[in-house]
Formats: sequence, structure tokens, C-alpha cells
Amino acid sequence: MNREVCKFLSGAFGALAYVHAAYAVATSRGIINEPVFLGRTWGVGYMWTEAAVYSALGVALGYAGWNRRPAIPQT
Repeated sequence: MNREVCKFLSGAFGALAYVHAAYAVATSRGIINEPVFLGRTWGVGYMWTEAAVYSALGVALGYAGWNRRPAIPQT
């Protein structure tokens, strides 16, 4: 995958992690209700799990995008 694509997706997954964490905090404080999707109530623990998964993906893609390639050895 292209390094620029990795950088873009890293930011996208970072934003998703931030939004899921904010949604989990708002739900746990009672500001909003737990979401109901496909007939199931999704709890706060599931939201924190999603935030952790998106964070891990963002970090991995960020590492792939911003990691320096080893320089060609000078002979």
C-alpha cells in the first residue's frame, strides 16, 4: 500500500477512534441513550472496544506511513 494512503487511513481511523470514545463517554454520562441497531442495544463496553480497535489500526497504519525506510548502505 502507498505510504500516502497509509497516512490518510491512519488519520481516518484516528478520527473514528476519537468519535467512538466521545460517544462512549456521552452514553455513560447519560447525555445520550445507548444506540439500538439491528434490534440490539449496543453498550458502552462495545463502544470502548471499537475505539481501541480503531486506535490500534490507526497506529499501525501511521507507523507504516511515517516509518523511515532504511537508507541504502554507502559502500
